[in-house]
Amino acid sequence: MAASIDTIREYLGAQADGLLNHKATINADGLSLPGPDFVDRIFVNSDRPVQVLNNLS
Repeated sequence: MAASIDTIREYLGAQADGLLNHKATINADGLSLPGPDFVDRIFVNSDRPVQVLNNLS
């Protein structure tokens, strides 16, 4: 059963606002995201079944 946000706030107590309203401090420009050929480049030489490779992509 999923807890409501009020229940979660109750569990967290005084730290609730700080934890639930956290904003990431990482600048999006500094992220290096994988390209469309990521699975082909990284996993092509592995022994993973084709179905697993399809699911990864």
